[in-house]
Formats: sequence, structure tokens, C-alpha cells
Amino acid sequence: MTDYNFDSDESNWDHLSNESNWNEAQWRNYLRMTEKDSARFLSIYNSVKDKTNHLDEAASLMGWDGDDISLIEEDLNAEDAEETINSNEFSNLPYTLHKHPVFIVTKALYKYLNQSWSHFLNNNNPSISPKLCWDFAQTLHLGEFNVLLAIQSLDLGDYGLAICHLKNSLAELNQSLRILNDLSHNDEEFLNAFTHELRIRIFDLRELWIRVMNDCRYESQRRSDKDME
Repeated sequence: MTDYNFDSDESNWDHLSNESNWNEAQWRNYLRMTEKDSARFLSIYNSVKDKTNHLDEAASLMGWDGDDISLIEEDLNAEDAEETINSNEFSNLPYTLHKHPVFIVTKALYKYLNQSWSHFLNNNNPSISPKLCWDFAQTLHLGEFNVLLAIQSLDLGDYGLAICHLKNSLAELNQSLRILNDLSHNDEEFLNAFTHELRIRIFDLRELWIRVMNDCRYESQRRSDKDME
């Protein structure tokens, strides 16, 4: 999973000359396809999460070992046939951040965290405070929000800015872990299972972002050394 290409690939823009010709229906189908990437990653991740180096294994099963990252090829709904993108267009899909591996992983794991938190609240005794509910939800929102800004910065080649946003996200992860320690529930076994599963995802997000930060620092140093030559 450390093989992600975080450089802003300016060559990608060369084949986007026809992007503006896509209509709303075509973009909707494109977004539907990219949603399946996130769902597929989460399904794969959940199947290997108890293994050593499961984050890398999930990435490998997603096909992220090679240079190309392809979307899931699934048939679109037949009743949307008139709105679908033709096969030639699918063979040359435009570049968007929706296809970025870090975006896919982040979106998938945060989806799990949010859904799990909702499930916990629906099955919790009334002793949990509204402020704690809000605070935890805020840490999830701000953590994901800053990562999205970091990914956009990566795409633009602004590595220093990406590091700043990733640091903000890491701070929110720390807050999420702190709040998990303050949770209570009348069923201790349920609480332990819940917090255990969330910690796995939180620590994987932390590991991923630290890897990205290290790549950003390396690239920033490489550029600085090049400018000094």
C-alpha cells in the first residue's frame, strides 16, 4: 500500500478534453461505479482484518499492486440504458479523486465508523450524554474532511499542505480514541466488541495517513534537493 503514486499526474489532463461533453446522467453512472469501489474495499477489508498486514493484503486484493487502478466493471441497470455511457467512454474514464486509493480506503473505513456509531447509539442505555454523542460525531466528520482536503492537495502536488491536513486528521483520530475510552454500556461484552472493532479501523487509518505523510516528506525533500542543483 506504500506504492501509491501521489504525484499530480499532469498527463491525466490531456485526455479530459471531452470531459465537459458528459451529461448529468453519465456522471451519475460514473459516481455509481466509484461507489462500488468503496463497497468492494470494505467487503475485502472486513474479510481479512484479523490477519497480519491486513491493510496491505486488502490493497493487493483490490488490484493496487500495479501501476493502474481500475474501477469495478459491473453492468449498469438495464432500465437506465438510455442514460448510460457507451463502451468506448468506459474504456477511457476520466481521472477524478474518487479513484484515488486513499480516498477509497478513507471513505470505506469512515462509512464503517459512522454506521457502527449509529448502531451503538441505537443499542445504548440512556446514560450516554448528548455532548459525548456530538463530540464523537464531530471527530469523525473533521477527520474525514481534513483527509479529503489532503487528497486534493496531493493531487495538486502541494505536499506541505497535504501534511498539514493529515496532521489535523490524526489529531481527530486521537480524539476519537479518547472518547471511546469514556464510553459506557450496560452490556460490557457488547461495549468491548464495539470499541475493539472501531479501534482496528482507526489505527489502520492512522497507519495509512502516516505512510502518506512520509511519502509527502520524501517528495518534498526530493524537490528541494532538485531545486538546489
